[in-house]
Amino acid sequence: MKSNDNFQKVVDVIKNNNNFIIFTHQYPDGDGIGSSIAFYKMLKNLGKKAIVICNSEMPYQYEFLPFSKNVLKSVNEAEIKNKYVAIFLDCADLNRVKLDEISIRENAVSIINIDHHLSNTNFGNINIIDSVKSATAEIIFMLFNDFFKEYMDKEIAIGLYTGILTDTGKFQYSNTTMQVHKIISSLLKYDINPSFIYSNIYECEPVNRFKLLKLVFKRIRLVSEDKLIYSYVMEEDLKKLDLPFSSNDGIIELLRAAKNIKVAALFKEIGLNSYKVSLRASNNGVNVADIANFFKGGGHKMAAAYTAKGDLKTVVKNLVEVIENKYRK
Repeated sequence: MKSNDNFQKVVDVIKNNNNFIIFTHQYPDGDGIGSSIAFYKMLKNLGKKAIVICNSEMPYQYEFLPFSKNVLKSVNEAEIKNKYVAIFLDCADLNRVKLDEISIRENAVSIINIDHHLSNTNFGNINIIDSVKSATAEIIFMLFNDFFKEYMDKEIAIGLYTGILTDTGKFQYSNTTMQVHKIISSLLKYDINPSFIYSNIYECEPVNRFKLLKLVFKRIRLVSEDKLIYSYVMEEDLKKLDLPFSSNDGIIELLRAAKNIKVAALFKEIGLNSYKVSLRASNNGVNVADIANFFKGGGHKMAAAYTAKGDLKTVVKNLVEVIENKYRK
């Protein structure tokens, strides 16, 4: 991929257009929402009209982000009357936004696709896909730093820092490179407060979430000769505890910490006989993106996800079979 050529194409589109819609995936993480808010603020600094759309509730962990209250759930809600440039951030495919793809394509003069997932389908008119990068926010920083550095500000830096912080697992994953630390050093020059950001994301839990964790821990199972550790969260659990779906965030990392386990999985009910399955690898010998791809999902070698239909017993059984086939002794 010739990133510099595609960066220039994106810059030209930005300079030659005034209306932009930024999309990120349903059930947004820190990279998806942080990147979107950073891009939104950059476009505003450039004198452009921009909105952010995410077809999900705003996770409470990211309500501290600047402009988080400006994020809309649908194009209709935004009452768009003019053609626009669609910018998709951290989306491996168009389906991940869970919005009307036909309508988006009909009304977008151009589609820009910026992502770091290896499974990206290159659905844009301009695609900047770099699976080596730790986060979509890292790619966006490179774009902004090369072409719009004078328009960078504290709010943009907060969004990009959040994206990199969360997608590197608090700078603990193997994707935490020397380049990542250089970028973080650059972002700190904008007087952002890392402890404030960390506290809001990781130390601001509703008390009832600890009751949810108690349920999750009670349900933990080790299967397939201890190749897999898993647990699950039902919609009824969240309803009884008056918790949002984003309360699931971070639980999979606790399961991943189990010693000598190849794969950690968390099954999260998202409707009748429907589950979002989060996967994590505990060692470099396992590629959970391959497992997710089998179920038409995607992600990275160490972290991936997919959606599955069926009752919980069947969904678990299907995952176990794939893991056993892939990692036979």
